[in-house]
Amino acid sequence: MTPSISQIKKRVRYGVGLILAAVLGISIWSIVSERANALTAAEKLASGYVRALAEHSQSAFSEADSMLRVLQKEIERSGGLERVDHAELLREMRVQVSQVPQIGSLFLVDRAGNLRLNSGSAAFQKINISDREYFKTYLEHPQLGLSISKPILSRLVHRWRFNLMRPLNEPGTPFAGLVALGFETQFFSSFFSQGTLGPRGRVVLIRADGTPLVYAPYREDGFAIDFTKSTLFREKLPNSPAGVYHVRNPLTFNQPYIAAYQRLERFPVVALVTLHEGDVLAPWAQKAATQMSLMLGLCLVLLVLTWLFFRHLDRLELALVTVSDQQRQLGIKAAQIDAASEAILLLDLEGRLTQFNHALCSMTGYSPDELLGRRLHEIEPREYAQRVNENLAQLQASGKASFESAYLTKGGKVVPIEVTCRVMESQGREVVLSIARDITQRKRDQLREQTRRDLLEQIASGVALDEVLEGIVRFAEQELPGALFSVLLADERGERLCRGGEPSLPPVPQLAGDATLSAEGTGSCGNTAYLKERVVIDDIAAHPYWKEFQPAHAAGLKSCWSEPVLSADGELLGALAIYHREVRSPSDEEISLIVSAAHLASIAIGRVRGEERRRSLEEQLRQAHKIEAVGQLAAGVAHDFNNLLTPIFVYADMIRSSLGEAAPQVRQIEAMLKAAHKAADLTRKLLSFGRRQVMHMEPLDLNEVITSFGDIMRTTVKESISFELRLTDESAWVLADRGQLEQVLLNFAVNAQDAITGNGAITVETGHLVLDDEYARLHAGVKPGRYVLLAFSDNGCGMAEETLRHIYEPFFTTKESGRGTGLGLATVYGVVKQHDGYIEVWSRPGQGTTFKVFLPLAGPAAGHTPLEERGTAARRTLGSGKSILLVEDNALIRDMARDLLEGYGYRTLVAGTPLAALELATRPEEHIDLLVSDVVLPEMNGPELYERVLEYHPRLPVLYISGYTGNVVLHKSTMEMETSFLTKPFTLEQFLARIRGILGD
Repeated sequence: MTPSISQIKKRVRYGVGLILAAVLGISIWSIVSERANALTAAEKLASGYVRALAEHSQSAFSEADSMLRVLQKEIERSGGLERVDHAELLREMRVQVSQVPQIGSLFLVDRAGNLRLNSGSAAFQKINISDREYFKTYLEHPQLGLSISKPILSRLVHRWRFNLMRPLNEPGTPFAGLVALGFETQFFSSFFSQGTLGPRGRVVLIRADGTPLVYAPYREDGFAIDFTKSTLFREKLPNSPAGVYHVRNPLTFNQPYIAAYQRLERFPVVALVTLHEGDVLAPWAQKAATQMSLMLGLCLVLLVLTWLFFRHLDRLELALVTVSDQQRQLGIKAAQIDAASEAILLLDLEGRLTQFNHALCSMTGYSPDELLGRRLHEIEPREYAQRVNENLAQLQASGKASFESAYLTKGGKVVPIEVTCRVMESQGREVVLSIARDITQRKRDQLREQTRRDLLEQIASGVALDEVLEGIVRFAEQELPGALFSVLLADERGERLCRGGEPSLPPVPQLAGDATLSAEGTGSCGNTAYLKERVVIDDIAAHPYWKEFQPAHAAGLKSCWSEPVLSADGELLGALAIYHREVRSPSDEEISLIVSAAHLASIAIGRVRGEERRRSLEEQLRQAHKIEAVGQLAAGVAHDFNNLLTPIFVYADMIRSSLGEAAPQVRQIEAMLKAAHKAADLTRKLLSFGRRQVMHMEPLDLNEVITSFGDIMRTTVKESISFELRLTDESAWVLADRGQLEQVLLNFAVNAQDAITGNGAITVETGHLVLDDEYARLHAGVKPGRYVLLAFSDNGCGMAEETLRHIYEPFFTTKESGRGTGLGLATVYGVVKQHDGYIEVWSRPGQGTTFKVFLPLAGPAAGHTPLEERGTAARRTLGSGKSILLVEDNALIRDMARDLLEGYGYRTLVAGTPLAALELATRPEEHIDLLVSDVVLPEMNGPELYERVLEYHPRLPVLYISGYTGNVVLHKSTMEMETSFLTKPFTLEQFLARIRGILGD
């Protein structure tokens, strides 16, 4: 098998690398070996040098010692230094010195240290050496024999010398002087020529105590070195009298040396010769540099030759790669054409398929063999097949064309396509290159957008809500085959869901109607409406939301996805439910479709809700205008009627006064006056309804007004009807006219009595409450603030919806003729409006009626104790300093609740958001006895906040307050609903009573 170029290059690289490695290895081994040989030779040379130095020094010292002995004996024989012939002795000394070159001088010193004779001085010089260390040593140790002094600078010749000395002894005198011989230190260094030891070689003679005697070449601090701390004295001499070693960082040298030493046999001296490694290896280094240069040059030549060879191979490989790339590119292009999502095909001018990619097979469902050679119109629907010849003719005329068409698949399905084609030449003949793109999704998107526009047009044109919702459901089911959609509508209070549109849903009433907003147990829709967020349950059989909901299982439904339908400002309008008969989860595309459908439903429901609210407000406005107009008319009639009644009263009184008591006309006149008084009462009611009656406004305690007027109301109603007062414990101050309030109470009592047949019950209640912005938004004419509630209830016959629409109209009555004027509730309405109050009514046929009057809370009258100051000690005793965490996003209710709780002795922590509440709850120093929280809050809802707070305060009780009714089920609540929930609007007494019940106060 022929190797490839890359393999050849790889083998060449390996071969050249091995050659270079071998050359480098051999060269390095040779250089290292030569270096070792050079060092070994230098060690041998140093050893020879030191032996020669030791022998020379030994000989010089021995010869000098013999001279000292001869002089010592000569002086002793002559009888001492004083008796010897000095001239003869000096001559003999000079003769001996002249024969020995290493000796600089030979001199005699008496016991006083005076220089007596010196062979080196022609004239006598008076010199005293008693201060010299070596002289003092002999004075202290006269028995000392031969000794060698430290090197000293001669006072005669000013050169460095060291002395070899022996003492002079006379009979009876332990020390008579000394005879000494001064050695020239330069003598020992001159033994070796300068080139012998190298530029940095040294010769050293060291006394046995580590004192250097000779240090050559001379170094200024050489004689001050203490060799006892050197490697020579610490390690080498104790083990061997002679040897060679390497010194890397010795005390006397700063660079690496080869040191050879030898101890003299007869004298306490060590000879030392050192060779610098740099001097020894200099020839080796030069040779190694030359050798490495030659080796590197050869390697460079080899590398250049290899590079040139590789260039030739690269050119050859490039040529081969170019050919291979062209072939591969052709293959890639063919694969790309075959893998393209668009169908790419070649046709002859007769419309016959000659070449095509795999996409055409995928679009049509035919195999390549079935399509090859087939005419194009055979795979197109009839309406498009008829245009093939026309399109080909147009293409030949213009050279290119674009149009929409369709393929008819093998299974009979029509696939819409967009075609772009052009005429080109291939192998000397004209062919048609056509690219067909599947536009099924585009058509589907267009249809979806058109359907959406149609739905929006229906919403804008006022089509009935049921029809619009059904259209939205069918649109969504068309886009998501197999899904069953349902739209549920929320009631006005956002508490329950009712049917909206579910044309395809199985006929199971519980699936889409009358669902309570909840977080558990009522399927997906109640939870998604309660949480205002998407709830996806891919398997309803295993989910706790559906555990008690058998109708869904019976209908064969397996999964349910629900999406809240919200207005632009977040108001709950309903819920969208999507059911499947299989367990599955939604994809991102399906979620997008669901959100779009929910948005359409939001627009439709919002439009209808807005229209209903607009009509309701218009109706209330018309009713107000109507009542206002009737009131003005009634006031005018009453005014004129009062003018007519005045002369009747005056003239009747005048006639009665002119008659005697026994006159028969007196009874008739009194009857006439009685009728006139009834007419006057009627005019007062008309004036009250028309708000034209002058009122005396003063701060009144509503509880006191009801209590004092209670006897009158009790005697007004029949004995078969029970009459119960449920008044708040606290004063209920309002700014009102007492007479008008009593008239309202009396009218309510009379109407309640007339509504009860047989036994029954009437209940009058009062309380304090706060009406917030949400309540004011839903009830026209109400201003947010603190109010006193007056509730008047009966369990009588109740009223129908039609009756409720007219109850405040003057002269409207359902009583039989003669039992009412029809001005009772009209008067009540006028009085309430004059007091800046609000009135609402609840009534159902057979269930009774409740009127609620909301009057603005006012301050107490002069002389009365304010509410906040009454019973302060009792309230503080009630609260006992217990801590309550209050979470409410409405500032009005939050301030009211805080003032109330603190007024009753409760320590209150206030937060406007859940995150602020959590920050308070996590403080270690804070102890909390009760959490009071709104249900609907920003960031997280009340139950979710409660779960978070329980992490820091286990077993903490909670009281939820919300605009929803008490039927709302709270997720994972740890308390009974009647204890842990309070519906807005509530009275302050209800709020306080619920807190007392929870805390056990």
